[in-house]
Amino acid sequence: MTTETIFQAIQSSALSLYISHLNASAGAIAQLFHIVGFLLILTAVLLVNLRLIGLGLHRQPIPYLAKVTAPLVTYGLLLVLVSGLFIFLPSAALYFPNPAFWLKFILLAFALTIQWTLYRVTTRLEQPHPALAGITALLSITLWFGVAFAGRAIGFLN
Repeated sequence: MTTETIFQAIQSSALSLYISHLNASAGAIAQLFHIVGFLLILTAVLLVNLRLIGLGLHRQPIPYLAKVTAPLVTYGLLLVLVSGLFIFLPSAALYFPNPAFWLKFILLAFALTIQWTLYRVTTRLEQPHPALAGITALLSITLWFGVAFAGRAIGFLN
């Protein structure tokens, strides 16, 4: 069974067919929630990473800022996951040949890896080494915004 066959089977599933027969506004609402989810993630990531490189919120300790923004990332990921499935399922076969779709998931895998490893370690330090803070911020911002831009490109490369 090829990957393309799997995507076609996903699109032909009962759940996918049910979603595809919903009102068009359901798809628009799913898109809206997907965007809101990414905005939550990007806001939290940007706030902490700008603090890491010394461009704002100087009075807030890095560990505190990372702790209070962590729920934004969690809720954002949940919104993105649920709405993304709602968007993906009825059109899975259309996404298979789209290079932006695959790029989005490659970047997402790297972004989550950095988020749960290097970012987590760096943001637990009161005064991380400037090189470590800079590399972490650069990787994190680049990857998360890359995910968002690749996701936006999906619609243009269909």
